[in-house]
Amino acid sequence: MILTLHGQVTLLSNVLSDVRVARDAGYAALEVHTDKLIRYLDAGHTAEELRDSLRNHGIQAAAIDIIGDMESTTAAGRRELISTTERLCRVAVTIGAPTIQLNGFCGLDGLPVEEAIRITAANMREVAEIGRDHGIRFQYEGAAWTPIASLADTLRLIESVDRENVGLVIDFWHYWACRGATPREIARLDRSIIYGVHLCDGHRPAEGEPWVDERELRGALPGEGDLPVQEWTDAIKATGFDGYISGEFLNPFQWERDHLEVATAMRERMEAYL
Repeated sequence: MILTLHGQVTLLSNVLSDVRVARDAGYAALEVHTDKLIRYLDAGHTAEELRDSLRNHGIQAAAIDIIGDMESTTAAGRRELISTTERLCRVAVTIGAPTIQLNGFCGLDGLPVEEAIRITAANMREVAEIGRDHGIRFQYEGAAWTPIASLADTLRLIESVDRENVGLVIDFWHYWACRGATPREIARLDRSIIYGVHLCDGHRPAEGEPWVDERELRGALPGEGDLPVQEWTDAIKATGFDGYISGEFLNPFQWERDHLEVATAMRERMEAYL
């Protein structure tokens, strides 16, 4: 598998610094954080500059992460979705990123999951068509606290979208935290539907307990939390997946560490499981 620095690990850095940190910390690739990318472009920098930095540092662009609000139902929201997709697809082509991540959030809370899938899939089909014109594919991540979170439901979503350039990112924490998948189920997946993997650890609420702020649950490096990381890693290996794999956390304490130090620690923890 291709060891990838997730831009979330160095959240308070900028995208050009992420490229350097990825190289110095021993990674082969960078999962580009969308907020950093947009900030960089809006400041007047270009995708070509980023492409050149990636090449000069010997770092691949694994993916752009993320386009959110896939569940949008308003005209303005959908226009923004399409505009963002078109912009990021152009950037992805320039920097050589094959994949853009998609996420839905809580805009459809309270609806039956079938209706949430129908609405989200309709938006994703439009996004997929734009990506197809650029040669870009999309990986969907089912966030643990959202209506479309379990492996079964995210697979139903992908089936409903029915586009060849749409698959899944297997995020250990999200599927584990919502009790929406087991390693055995992951191991049975066709690897062609897996576009990326997030190797994570952390904690989760007890069954029946409400969700708390995700940052309270995701401060652990691999091996420091409650998630059986080796079982999940072995499940990914069983599929034959050999693509981009990145480690991820969401936690203010970790973000205030030295960027190179924490990125290196994440890479070392990942390698221990791989």
